[in-house]
Amino acid sequence: MTLMRRFRLLFSPFHRRINYYKNYSVVMKRDLNTMSIYSALKKEAGESKDILDFGCGIGYITSFLGAAGVDVNKGALAFAKKHYPKIKFMNKTIKGLVKDNKRYSVITCVNLIEHLEDEARREWFEAVPKILKKNGKLLIIYDDMYHPMQLLSGVIHPGMLLTDPSHVRCWTQKQFRKMLEESFAVEKEIKGNILALFLPWTNRFATARLYVCKVK
Repeated sequence: MTLMRRFRLLFSPFHRRINYYKNYSVVMKRDLNTMSIYSALKKEAGESKDILDFGCGIGYITSFLGAAGVDVNKGALAFAKKHYPKIKFMNKTIKGLVKDNKRYSVITCVNLIEHLEDEARREWFEAVPKILKKNGKLLIIYDDMYHPMQLLSGVIHPGMLLTDPSHVRCWTQKQFRKMLEESFAVEKEIKGNILALFLPWTNRFATARLYVCKVK
């Protein structure tokens, strides 16, 4: 176990004491169009009717995109189904999606990759071409965990971002893109903001990236 992983595990009591997704309740009440990274995500997803939000969690992004959501966390899915009853949510693994033999025009993945163990991440990357339509888009959002505004957010909400004990990896943006390019063609990298909750000017800071990818 890496030193960074041990450091993050020190914050695990915050996740046991407080529901992990409670930190996102504020975001659920926001118009996601006001956050530039989500606005860019919606623009890149376009008007497609077959969007799959992989690792959808409590579903607020899935609902925002008008997508179908998939996750392995039954508790998060129960929350999502309660709050977004008109949206389709599935409790499936990546292997289950491949077995369904259904392909999507757009697959979105927001702040998920850093939660996956290396082997699970490789398995997921290998499966994406089997569930993405020809010329389909893979849209991945990754927070810049080392950005000063993100570090401040981690102080305000202990156990999130860099100190999130469920994060297996905490890449820099340069490292993250290099890792993506080993499996996909990154056609575009869009800077944006995923904070902007209480200070409008914080939206000027690029605290996250949206990677627009295609299968090689």
